[in-house]
Amino acid sequence: MKSARCSPSVAASVAGALLLGATAVTVAGPGAGDSYAASGTALPIAHFAHLVVDAPHGHLYISGGAGTDGILVTDLDGGHPTTIGGEPGATGLALSADGSALYAALPDEDAIAAISTADLTESARYRTGAGSHPDSLAVAGGILWFGYGTAGAGGIGSVDAAGTVNLGRDPGSWPAPPALATTPTPSGVLAAAVQTGDTAAVVTYSAADGALTRQAARPLPVPDLTDFAVTADGQHLAVSSWLRASSNRYRVSDLTVDGQFATPVAARAVAVAPDGTLAGCGCSYGFEAFPEAGEGYYHLYEIDSPMRLAAHGLAWAPDGSRLYAVDVDASGGTPTLQIARDPETAWVHLSGTSTTTPLAPGETYAFRAGFDAPLALGAGESMLPGTVRITRYDDADPDGVPVPDPTATPARPPVDFFGSYQVSGTAPLTGALSLRVDYSGGGHYGPAGQAFDVPVAKYAPTMALTGPDTSGRATPLTVTGRLGWPHAHVRTGAVQVTKTDLAHPSGYSLGTVPVAAAGTFALHDTPGTGGANTYSFAYDGGTSYLPVTAARTVQVSRATPGLTVTTDAKSYRSGATAKVTAHLGTTYDSRVVTLYAQPAGRSRTTLKTGKVDTHGNLVVSYKPTRNTVFSAAFAGDYRYAPRTVTTTATLTPTVRTRLQYPVRTTRVGSTTYQVFYRSEVTMGFNLQVTPRQAGGCTSVYVEHYASGAWHQVASQQCVPLYSDGWYGYDRALKLFTSNDRYRVRGLYAPPAKGAQTGAARSGWTYFTVRPGTPE
Repeated sequence: MKSARCSPSVAASVAGALLLGATAVTVAGPGAGDSYAASGTALPIAHFAHLVVDAPHGHLYISGGAGTDGILVTDLDGGHPTTIGGEPGATGLALSADGSALYAALPDEDAIAAISTADLTESARYRTGAGSHPDSLAVAGGILWFGYGTAGAGGIGSVDAAGTVNLGRDPGSWPAPPALATTPTPSGVLAAAVQTGDTAAVVTYSAADGALTRQAARPLPVPDLTDFAVTADGQHLAVSSWLRASSNRYRVSDLTVDGQFATPVAARAVAVAPDGTLAGCGCSYGFEAFPEAGEGYYHLYEIDSPMRLAAHGLAWAPDGSRLYAVDVDASGGTPTLQIARDPETAWVHLSGTSTTTPLAPGETYAFRAGFDAPLALGAGESMLPGTVRITRYDDADPDGVPVPDPTATPARPPVDFFGSYQVSGTAPLTGALSLRVDYSGGGHYGPAGQAFDVPVAKYAPTMALTGPDTSGRATPLTVTGRLGWPHAHVRTGAVQVTKTDLAHPSGYSLGTVPVAAAGTFALHDTPGTGGANTYSFAYDGGTSYLPVTAARTVQVSRATPGLTVTTDAKSYRSGATAKVTAHLGTTYDSRVVTLYAQPAGRSRTTLKTGKVDTHGNLVVSYKPTRNTVFSAAFAGDYRYAPRTVTTTATLTPTVRTRLQYPVRTTRVGSTTYQVFYRSEVTMGFNLQVTPRQAGGCTSVYVEHYASGAWHQVASQQCVPLYSDGWYGYDRALKLFTSNDRYRVRGLYAPPAKGAQTGAARSGWTYFTVRPGTPE
């Protein structure tokens, strides 16, 4: 079906549905749709002109206009068609006040036919005069009135009870044959209208004593007049317009706007039931029934595109139980009869909301049943008329049990347009929960019933564990736990325990521990393996709950193993090899040790990993290039804790010295002296440090032997070495006493911060200075 273009009343009902669920979670899908397709029956005529319902005789009369030769007659279901022949070009139709005669306008015959509704035969034909072309008919004040004329000139005529035809009953002039309308039951109200450019000329009359008296005449803002109707009380006009659709009610007495209809009148046809209900639409592909006052509508009936409602194509059954409509294609052909049954009863949607969804087993809830309908409540109404019954279904009551005393809440626009009912309860501990809402209907609202499934989720309980943080090995310990539920619960499910320790890194099962009614449980264990013992508890949830897990780790004590690391010297010269020995004392099931070396300023490296020998030793050789920290690490085992120990070895640099240009040597006792002559001017002393470190410095000391002892006579303190590790010291020979004995040596000191080696000094170099020049 092509969706109808809806009037504002449709939007209002949808807004009501949305606002109903705005503060809660809807737990069921939408109910019935808000539009309906009326039943369709193809009519055996080429075109459509007018439709009249004769309920007492069980007939529908349908005219086809120009080109037809009779009037189609069907039963009230559109079946058993027959034709009243000899009525060429019949257009406007009307029933007499007593329903005994059907009047049919025959424009091409300049006549009006009177047909007996009892036997469907023509009983009279009234000639209206050559060129009069009667078209629209209406019975008011006991007289048959007809609009007649051609384009450019028209008027209103009458046929009285004696069959006398009179033209020009309205003293005014009409630019075309006027269309006529009156109330759905006999009255003295008559209205006439004709299109005049961008407006519609409308005149209202009082028909009494065989005369017409004008009540009001004025143009209305209707640029596309196709149909209009007088309300059942004769007080107002409903004028249809698609191009300028409005809800305006025009007062018959003066044709001014007097309030609004419940929905815009925009379809190509409009009709009024004897009880005042209107039919029309604020849409293009459909029609709807709606009350004269208030807001909203009863039903929206859709029509398959490209078919659309025909002009004058709506008619009511006198008791309002049916609404008849004729739709045609774009060319005005293929007439199809639509029958809408029970059109004055609005559909009702039910909606169910829960304050909490999904619910946990045992959780309390409040369930609210709300309504949506296209028809607003009437004045003074705060609830939909009728009764509501709510029934609960769960495992305990699979056949349902009524929920007593739903709490009624009156309508509170814009939150709730129709009122609501609320019940409270507790979610079942097991199984599903559903609530069925049954509305009895009442007034113009139809009954409705719908079941709502309220999700009850499996709840994940909390699990809390308590136990020691530490424990001795081979000492009994206990870990206790508690499962917690914020609501009532059932006793179901089991707790499995898995233990992980150094001996079982993948874990192993300790079995199942019983759960008390209060949700408590306890595990007793005597750990034989030291280190981290992790106890993992897993509750399977049983039949009603979700699984939950928790773990507790206990650090079990381990003995401290004996472990040392030593070197065969405390200090090594550059290029020397150090022997590093790790010694491991008693352990349980591991004899593996790792030896590391970390030279000053560099990262630690692994020297060797392996089992110690039968003496508990692991030995490795290493050439230090700078101060080095050696460490031995035992990773621990099931009963002995990890341990690491360290020792430091120092690298002592090599300091080489040399005197520059001595002439020869001489011996004094067992000591060799270098000989210089004053003629050489200076004595040069060179020294080299290997390895050197940027930031280190050297000092030079000169001593003189006098009075049986050595005495310092000169020095140079902490000067930087050259980049190649050398340093040169000079002293004038004239500063030395001839033929006395002297000695010189150098001292290297590493940087005060970040030293990579130890300090070092050279040996003494002995020399003497002779006067004169060498021979």
